[in-house]
Amino acid sequence: MTFLDEDNVVRAPSGSKVFEAVNLWLEEAIFGHRLWARQTPWLLLLEFLNVADAYNADGRLLERRSPEQPMRYRLRWRMGLRNILFNSGSLVSIASAGFDDETAWNRWSTSMQRADAAPEEGFGYLRKRFDSFEDFAEVVMLLRQSALEAGGNRRWSSRFIFPFGVDAIYNDAIVKNDTPSRDYNNFGRTGELLHMMLSRSVHADEIRPHLQRFLDPERPKNRLVALLSAPSDVAVTSTMSGDSLLPYRSHPAFDRLAVDWLSVLRLELPEQDVLAYLAPLATLHVMLYLLETAAAVAGKPRPSLVCEIIAPRRELVRQRSIASFQDNDALGRRAVAATLDRFFDSDEWTDIRDADLPAAERCEQALDLLAREFSFKPKKHDAEEPEGLEILLRRTAEIKHDENWCDVHSAYGRYVGLVSRRATNRHRYAPTDALLKLLVITRVRKRCEFGRFLADLHQHYGFVFGPVEAATLPAASYDEATFIRNRERLEGRLSSMGLLKRLSDGCAYVLNTFDHSRT
Repeated sequence: MTFLDEDNVVRAPSGSKVFEAVNLWLEEAIFGHRLWARQTPWLLLLEFLNVADAYNADGRLLERRSPEQPMRYRLRWRMGLRNILFNSGSLVSIASAGFDDETAWNRWSTSMQRADAAPEEGFGYLRKRFDSFEDFAEVVMLLRQSALEAGGNRRWSSRFIFPFGVDAIYNDAIVKNDTPSRDYNNFGRTGELLHMMLSRSVHADEIRPHLQRFLDPERPKNRLVALLSAPSDVAVTSTMSGDSLLPYRSHPAFDRLAVDWLSVLRLELPEQDVLAYLAPLATLHVMLYLLETAAAVAGKPRPSLVCEIIAPRRELVRQRSIASFQDNDALGRRAVAATLDRFFDSDEWTDIRDADLPAAERCEQALDLLAREFSFKPKKHDAEEPEGLEILLRRTAEIKHDENWCDVHSAYGRYVGLVSRRATNRHRYAPTDALLKLLVITRVRKRCEFGRFLADLHQHYGFVFGPVEAATLPAASYDEATFIRNRERLEGRLSSMGLLKRLSDGCAYVLNTFDHSRT
């Protein structure tokens, strides 16, 4: 049995709202609705936490539900908190002007009367919670320093702080006429898919209590954020009607993701460190889910990712890594083409195409079939026969794929430090020190023999570093001496980071110095 077996694949019900904003339901049927290339690891995790908060409040956190059920959850805007943090530019100047406490409060309150989507109760509650305006300003400036994605040119309603707790979690928003509404620019629904992936994994029940502890409003750092929140911030302002779909009831990628999250959650690290590791792990596994699914749909084996450890001089492994990246980058397009090939070779399509009927009637039947299978509804005059509709659909699919889907692999790879163009003008897999450290933290219990570590990375992720794993590649991609040197460079890198030690017996061991919870 594979995840592509018919009883494991879920189709969106006809009439579902998922079709409303999609003019060609193709990649969505293969990968889900949707993987969003612009969603960085932190934005992906933040959207996931919004979903987790909503489901936790309803007692449904990581609940394994039928994929056919619409995914509905509540949105929190927390506009009072966000106005204070990101839409009150006068706060710093007032705090540094040397006013007495009453004057400072009055000046700041006056400036906030023009705030967009301000809470109906105003900001008077803050005086009751802080002994002085100076104390209030210090807390605001402290939390502002934790802003995520601070380098981007984001409007104030799309800025976020580190998720210290449940009161620091809120949805992305567009504010018009003093009313917030959901924005899909930063939260593109991939966080919703992440919740589905974990809930359908075999380890959902083990992950749930870890997330519930994080979502406890009484956690100390969360209570600091709650000091700024308006009473109305805790209210649920709207409910999302389910418009996301993950098309597989189970998938090996879901279980691998859950295993890695559990590995980090069990380390008992500081909360900030845990989230900083979970975010790139989520992005990495979503990327690997994309590649594995695309390969299976295209009739290819699970992909390998040849990883270069950069050498002082150009090595042959770089060419292998570039070729590996390019082959994998084309998998999404191949999956789309294979899906269309199977459809156009189907009896249902060929019966319409070859029917002894007038072209207009055959075209009408073809249009009905395309609308049912792909939610594709071109105008009648765009093609006058089924053959023309086939050409139109293939061309439309290529354009749509280029607009977002083709970038997910390379973008997510760059975000997590796996994909690079360093020292070359073409992308390839060249892991950063940060990613190598993450792999050690996630995959090593106390210590692991170096060869076993490389074998595990190959089995779990598809990563190829050394000659043993490279031997599984096509013959044209394998050069033993090149991969021996690549393995040696990786050993040197890990050793310089304090993550590997070679003992007197000649064996090298990878060390997880962060693992204090396991024997």
